[in-house]
Amino acid sequence: MKDRVFPVFKKPGKLRVLDVRPYSWHEQMTITCAQGLINRVKPRVYLVFDDYVDRLWLSIYGKRYGVKHEEVNNIYELLSSFRREIAGFVVYDENMLHSANVAMTYGSIHNAVPASPGVAEKLSEAGFRKIADFRGKWGNRIEAYEWAFQNLMQQCNKRIVGSMCVDPPLTSFTNKHHVRDYLVAVKAFSFDLSTKIRDRREVELFDRILSSFDSLGVVLGWHCIRDLESEAVARASANGFFVLCNLHSPNLTVHSGVKTSFKFKQRHVKKVMLEEKVYVAFIQSDGDAVWAMNNFQNLNWLDSQRGRFPYTWEIQPLLLDLAPGILEHYYRTATLNDYFIAGPSGAGYTAPSVNKRLDEFLEHTKRYMEACDLRSILIMNRNPRVAYQELEDPKVSEAFAKKLENCYGFLHGYSGSAFEPAFFFNSKPYFHTTLYASASTDILKELKRLVEDCETRPLFVSIHVREEVKMPVLRSVIEKLDSETYRVVKMDEFMLTLKKAYEKGLFKQGFSESARESLRENGKTIWETYHRRVERLERLVEMDEQRMLAEYNSDGYGFTVEELPDLLAYDAVEIALRLVQAALNMKGVYVNNVEKSVKDFLKEYSELPGAQIVETVFETWRNWERTRSSMEEARTLARRVVGFAKALEEKI
Repeated sequence: MKDRVFPVFKKPGKLRVLDVRPYSWHEQMTITCAQGLINRVKPRVYLVFDDYVDRLWLSIYGKRYGVKHEEVNNIYELLSSFRREIAGFVVYDENMLHSANVAMTYGSIHNAVPASPGVAEKLSEAGFRKIADFRGKWGNRIEAYEWAFQNLMQQCNKRIVGSMCVDPPLTSFTNKHHVRDYLVAVKAFSFDLSTKIRDRREVELFDRILSSFDSLGVVLGWHCIRDLESEAVARASANGFFVLCNLHSPNLTVHSGVKTSFKFKQRHVKKVMLEEKVYVAFIQSDGDAVWAMNNFQNLNWLDSQRGRFPYTWEIQPLLLDLAPGILEHYYRTATLNDYFIAGPSGAGYTAPSVNKRLDEFLEHTKRYMEACDLRSILIMNRNPRVAYQELEDPKVSEAFAKKLENCYGFLHGYSGSAFEPAFFFNSKPYFHTTLYASASTDILKELKRLVEDCETRPLFVSIHVREEVKMPVLRSVIEKLDSETYRVVKMDEFMLTLKKAYEKGLFKQGFSESARESLRENGKTIWETYHRRVERLERLVEMDEQRMLAEYNSDGYGFTVEELPDLLAYDAVEIALRLVQAALNMKGVYVNNVEKSVKDFLKEYSELPGAQIVETVFETWRNWERTRSSMEEARTLARRVVGFAKALEEKI
């Protein structure tokens, strides 16, 4: 692929397979990074983190590509057998694990593995020498990554960085080593920095690191445990990057080396008939994430019920480079009822409205879409500074439609909304997901509640299905739908029929009043979540600084006294804005744009005592980067928000 972001790996040799599950977090850190050094030369080491999934790929690769393997059972013997690829080890500080990320980056450049003091001792006994020692070198993450930026960045990969969470607890779902082999192999600069505006110094350093790149780049790994997915993706996008979620996606240095001449083609519908029915498309979420492609779409792809009903799967077209054997398996085993679209937001996950290299990203996406014969994309376009959910941006639909002229249309939005408008550019749809289904969702109830009181026909409903929902549940729902009313379709038919309805003047925006019932329920859920935080805020605001700091650091994050005004002010602002959203939703008023929600709130609750605080809150939110609150100002703001929340509770 021309101008590819990801480098080419050699074809795997005979693989030595090590089950790493019995080993400690620190030993797994060392062996995964060693795997990157070894497989950089030629893929020969394969690690088992999941005894079913990882071994199943070994079996598939053996049968289809003739990849042979043998089991090994000792981490230090395995390391010793590849002594030529490993110059030594870099000791990191167990009490400041950001030094482990720096040690990994340093080691990737100097052919060394990171090691805790305990692992270092065993490596020394095995004959490896110490290359560097980072114990006691830095007091916090900013010092560590600032040093790395100044001293290592110039020698690192020019397209790839790693976001590798090392915040406590080590058992956190974000605290995985799985992609470290790839980051080491490609010499990626790695860090763990928050993108939450509250954490000013980290955001500033994050921006400096990413802004040092001069072309479209990718953040591998996953975001910091202290910020949100939407914050991390938007911040990366603003710096001209896309991201990939690599949790639970090990052995990329092996997967990337698989060679295939397979032609990736789909069976697209060519003609559609427009009927006065409810067209329903079910779309499996998270297929863009490398972990979901690696674990067979949370094992749903292996379910015997797959293929018994029309279903749309998000996939990651970048697997052409990262794991062509995995991608081939999906195409080879797809049934006539399986249909692929690109997951968020094309060839990589980005927020298009804020990506400063959108033209480059779209050109990059076009190449991979065509190579994978994909005709639609699920686009996620979030910026929490502006909107509670997806950004309403018709310019994005125009940009995608112009560049990706072979596409039938585009979905957008992870969480469904019956209130978001559809856009059409040259009749090509840009259509928001209508409903969102998790394992706790009564899908049939929600679908019928939305549809039965709505007289519009044809009607279009796209249901974004979280990967935790199982195939038998979906089949059961579909079998209960009256075929005289409903037609369940794949995304190609859905988009082409939607286009035809628009061209004939039969498409209508919106749903019935019944959609507001779900909106009110959503408002109650938001209210309950954030009102619990009001109670905590009320306690925090009256604490002295040392007690307040201890409370904020109860999860082991290491905030400082100097950061307390930002921590308190941010809590107050976020809580207030979410209560505004909840209060409006509970009245059946849909809001998405943050600024408009404040204006709508002041109209709906004009008589509420202290309501004007929401204007102050929004101005603080909008001007966060340009202003800072003192501790006294932060306390005053927090107290006013607590009073506002209590008054609002009485009102609603």
